[in-house]
Parts: sequence; structure tokens; C-alpha cells
Amino acid sequence: MQRLALAFVCPNMVLARDVYDQDGTIMVSAGTALTERLIALLKNWEILSVFVCNPQIVLPPIPEAAQEATRNRARLMVEHAFNMIRRAEQFFISEDEQKTVHCVVEEATQDPRALIHIAHIDRNSRDILSHSVNVALLSTTTALSLGINSSEPLHELALAALLHDIGLLMIPQDLIARRGSLTSEEFAIYREHSNWGHAILTQVANLPDSIAKVAQEHHETANGTGYPAQLTRQTLHPFSRIVSAVNVYENLCSGAIDCKGCQAYLAYESIMAGAGTRFDLKIAKALLSRIPMYPIGSLVELTNGLVGVVMSTSQDMPHRPQLKIFANSDESVLELPFLLDLADLDNQTVFIQEVLNDERAARFIGDSSS
Repeated sequence: MQRLALAFVCPNMVLARDVYDQDGTIMVSAGTALTERLIALLKNWEILSVFVCNPQIVLPPIPEAAQEATRNRARLMVEHAFNMIRRAEQFFISEDEQKTVHCVVEEATQDPRALIHIAHIDRNSRDILSHSVNVALLSTTTALSLGINSSEPLHELALAALLHDIGLLMIPQDLIARRGSLTSEEFAIYREHSNWGHAILTQVANLPDSIAKVAQEHHETANGTGYPAQLTRQTLHPFSRIVSAVNVYENLCSGAIDCKGCQAYLAYESIMAGAGTRFDLKIAKALLSRIPMYPIGSLVELTNGLVGVVMSTSQDMPHRPQLKIFANSDESVLELPFLLDLADLDNQTVFIQEVLNDERAARFIGDSSS
């Protein structure tokens, strides 16, 4: 099984995981052999990537960051909030929606040692709803790594993360769809979504001040280079510092910042490079401790020319995963694949030199229907 960008998916490839729509409904089931018509439908539904079967790659089970039912409830909650604002209705958080936030927190805290793999936090489309749920999950797990363990602040942080982008409702939708190619004047309009979010949420009764603060400050940075007010670490709300780093990571992984997409290890390296400058150092370290540098299922080429797939990762040595080697650099498949643990002393001279892009990774997928 491997994730593949839809642009490189071909007829006869078989889905390895269900494909869901934004409401959590299964659109195409695992085990379905893809046809040109189905691939066209997935493109129309703005699905960016899918998991497909690969006889060469049998991955160990990866614990879910959250059950699909919880994700769906959280998406519906954010959608309900957005719809109330669109209709200019009095916005409030119902008791059931508060329970939904509790569910998000509970699932994110089930195993405090677990790594959150990109297979379970990234999204198949650039919709705001899924983005908000992913940011809430990762923000909660990051808070746990920072030693925030009590229910009340975790619940408050999760709610702030779920609603951090509500100000986008006030921005022309065409600007949101093409944010990577905006003029300076258009980007100035786009940046106002942070202030709009603050204005909307300060009008909601009984919400903690942090909820509106995060909406206003989630694009600020620790070194004062963000927007809308160029605040620094000392003046940012602690929750804003968490959501700011998580927001960048999630957007990079989903390809929302770069329409060509971004591999997970590049998103990891982006957070690592900004630690202590763009991002609060402690928060960047806490976030990186919860995500793998090379997620399970990543196809990599080593400095000795061998090609393998990541089978397991370690918090202690994130750059030295365990691999299943299955091919040579000339893309010839080995008759006898074997395990190689880069953390072993015998392998200290071997390094990952490249993570295969989807175009190259697709060459290792045969006719999985056979």
C-alpha cells in the first residue's frame, strides 16, 4: 500500500483505503479497481491523493489519530459554525458540539507516546473543514508533549484550533482558492481573515478570550515576521504559538501552500529550520516529537543506491527509520526483499539521500489487480 498523488494514478490500480467526502461518507471503497471514469470523478471531487495497493509494499498497521466518526462530527461542527456566520445568525457552541470537542481531545490523547503519521492527519482536498480538524488533533498532541495534561486547557486549545480559520468566510473565495498566486493587493485582503476571525469570535457569548486570540494570531510568528500585527513570541497567546506552527506543517503536508504538494519530510524540515526563529523553539520540538520525519510508507533511495519503504520510525532517531529494501536504483525489483534498520551500528554509513516523488514512486506499482 502506498499513497499516490491522483495525477499519477492509472486505471487498474486498486484502492487500498476508502475515499471519504467532506461529510465522512465513503465515496469509493477500498478494493475498488480504478477506471478512467472513477479517476475523473475523484479529480472532480478535488481528491488530491489516494492509497493504492502495491504488491511490493505491505505496511504494518498504523494506529488511527482519530476515528472517522469523530473526524466527521468535528467537520460537521465547524461547518455548522461557518453556516451560522454565513447566514448572519447568532453564533454559539451547543452542548453537543462541546462534547464533540471533548471527543477530539480524548482521541488525540489516547496514546501520548504515539507518533501521528501523515497518513492519518493529512487531507485529500484543500477544504477548510478537514484542515481545521487536523490542526486541532496535532495542536492537542503537541500540547501534551509540552506537559499540558488537564482537560480544560486541552479542550480550549482544540476548540480554538477548530475555529481558527473562521475569518476566511469574509474573504472572496477566489482569493482563497489561488492564494499562492496573489498580487500584493490581493494578499493584503487575504491577510484580513485573521482580523475578521477575531471580530467574529469576540461576539460569541461565553467563549474564552483565547479562542478569538488564536483566530487573530495563527499567522503570527515568534520572531515578528508574521501577520496581521507582527507580534513576537512574548506577546503571542501560548495557544497561538502552538496553532501557528501546526497550521504551517498541516498546510505544507496537504499541498495547500504549494499547489504542487509537499512531501512530509520537507514539511518536517521546514518546522525544524524555523525552530527558535519563526516558531517557538519548545513548541517546534514538541510538534516534531509527535510526527515522524519519514512517515511509514515513504519510498526512499539510500546512498548505496538501494530503494526501500519505511516500515517503522522512532522518536529517538527520526532520521534513521527501519526499511524494507525491495529494489535497486535502476528500479529492478529484488527477488528477495530484506529489512534494513538504519539505526543499527552496522548501517551508520548509509543514509537516505532522496525521498521518491510520486512520479518515480508510481513506476514501482505494477498491475495491482492481478
